[in-house]
Amino acid sequence: MNQPDQPMLTSRRAFLAGTLAAAGVALLDPRALAAARTRAALLPAGDLFPLGVASGDPIADGVILWTRILSPMPATPLPDADIAVDWEVATDQAFTTIVATGTAPAVAALGHSVHVDVTGLAPDTVHWYRFTADARTSPVGRTKTFPDPTSTPAKVTFAVATCQNWSDGYYTAYENMALEDLDLVVFVGDYIYESSANRQPRPLTLPRSEDIPTYRARYELYKGDPNLQAAHQAFPWILTVDDHEVANDMVGDFGSEGAGEGDPAAIAAFRARRADAYQVWYEHQPLRLDAPSGPDFTLHRMIEHSALLRFFVLDGRQYRSHYPNGKGIGTDADAPERNAPSQTMLGLDQEAWLDDQFAATDAQWNVITQQTVMTAMPIPAGSNDFYNFDQWDGYVAARNRLLHSLVDHRVRNPMVLSGDIHLAAMTAVRVDYDDPDAPDVANEVVTTSISSRFDSDLLDLFEAGLERATWVRYGNGLDRGYARITVTPTEWTTDFRVVASVTQQSSTVRTDFSDVVADRDPVVLPVDPTPTTTVPQLDEPTATAPGATPLPGSASFTG
Repeated sequence: MNQPDQPMLTSRRAFLAGTLAAAGVALLDPRALAAARTRAALLPAGDLFPLGVASGDPIADGVILWTRILSPMPATPLPDADIAVDWEVATDQAFTTIVATGTAPAVAALGHSVHVDVTGLAPDTVHWYRFTADARTSPVGRTKTFPDPTSTPAKVTFAVATCQNWSDGYYTAYENMALEDLDLVVFVGDYIYESSANRQPRPLTLPRSEDIPTYRARYELYKGDPNLQAAHQAFPWILTVDDHEVANDMVGDFGSEGAGEGDPAAIAAFRARRADAYQVWYEHQPLRLDAPSGPDFTLHRMIEHSALLRFFVLDGRQYRSHYPNGKGIGTDADAPERNAPSQTMLGLDQEAWLDDQFAATDAQWNVITQQTVMTAMPIPAGSNDFYNFDQWDGYVAARNRLLHSLVDHRVRNPMVLSGDIHLAAMTAVRVDYDDPDAPDVANEVVTTSISSRFDSDLLDLFEAGLERATWVRYGNGLDRGYARITVTPTEWTTDFRVVASVTQQSSTVRTDFSDVVADRDPVVLPVDPTPTTTVPQLDEPTATAPGATPLPGSASFTG
């Protein structure tokens, strides 16, 4: 699917690689370090850290720390060279017990962002961190390392968030999330929206983000929100991207809604845009990833929390096939092509990587962290059903390959985290949705949006879909918020937290619904004598003996 890089992108890749390599060693030279400190001292007076601080992708003995320097006076730009930034980590908020310090470059080629890979920290421990440049200090952040990977914690609590369109509302969900007792936050995509909307409660007229300056302007706006900053400063985050970090409904290399298919010039232009978008996303997030140097950016990764919990962070946008009928949302009929073995959501390389990860995991709870709804969501339309092909319903064979991989490798307690569609749901993921006795291979948490609106004109269709999809235990398209998840050796509890309002700058929060999934043995599927969802490049799924229907999640209302 990927097209050959254009000369501009090739030059950019070489430039970034050389620049970042130089930044990594320059501060080891005393003269270079002195020059980098002088650059900070020459900046105008004022706050150098208006975007706050963040941490992410923790491990047992370390974490990634992030900040980005901005000029206090827009009319006085930062120098086109790296700036020295000191950092320190302590085990107390007053910084009386400092356990790690250092100096890192605010890399000019990456918007003067700072990414520090701190190691040597105590596992399963809260730490505090801050940055300093020219005696000007950032806000203090709080983070937490993961436990020893062989240990089994008694409890882990984290939040899941997605979809925070600036114009659709205030981030009152983050106001409340920052006050929760959490170990981490998982973000499953749509951190920004590339377009603006001049509407209440937060009208926005920024030009559409299409290149580095316009993407940076949007992140500077979003990252300046105090509630979003508070959630970043309170917990480490694990992040992936969906479509709006680049372009609405992006489909592989084909652009928004796959519009560039068959047009080499359009594909090349979109790949250049995606290169800019991924770079600026990296510039603003605490990621255990190398900086991207072009449009092809490997985002998928495994993050091992402990023997209790493991995350598989996926990329469902960059490698996907085109929609089965060339359309995504809004189609009014089914398309048999969605069942074609050639349809892939993740791309065959990522599918193979995930299959290897499933073969290797021995965690008790295995969390598939990704963007779009995985369970089937048929929408009744007269005597027929239609589907949203932007979700996994457009890639049925790929979904079944993933589920067969879970079964074949006897993966314990697979859980799926999803977002994208601005509603909350708790549901099951199956190979066969026509058989009411088919086992639930995995359970899925669909978190509602932080602020992005759900189209009220679609509520009736959503309700009809819920009635049709008997495997959905809960659905809410009215409220904004996040999911709070508590994992123990015996159960997984999801509390769907919803805020009273996103039209006001502050709001209360409540639990609308709670769902409990009990620990269970790996699922066994009935023998399928004629499997139809394999791809020749992938291993054939092995047949398994019939087994009992697994214990479904139990639901209870608490709000």
